[in-house]
Amino acid sequence: MANIATAFANTLMGMGTVFVMLIFISLLISLFGYIPKLEEKIKNIGKKPEPVKTEEPAAVVEEPQTQVVNLQKDEQLVAVITATIMASYGSNAVSADKLVVRSIHRVDGRRA
Repeated sequence: MANIATAFANTLMGMGTVFVMLIFISLLISLFGYIPKLEEKIKNIGKKPEPVKTEEPAAVVEEPQTQVVNLQKDEQLVAVITATIMASYGSNAVSADKLVVRSIHRVDGRRA
């Protein structure tokens, strides 16, 4: 029975030590956000603060209006170009996403 009590005490002591060290490391990491501010304060000790320069607001520039483009046609164009390039490489062509083009043929007679 004494061995079990000793083992239990050792287990609790080890787990407690690990838990305390994890909390300590967590607090230490949370203080890393304050280090640059502290370094800046130490660097600026003895220096006079520079006067704040006020700038006039810049003139408002109107952005040109863009036209809305039908993206469906662009996606189809990209698919056709990709298929053509893959077909030109022959049967050995495999793209990064494992796309293999076996043949190119028109599905129906209408154009997009």
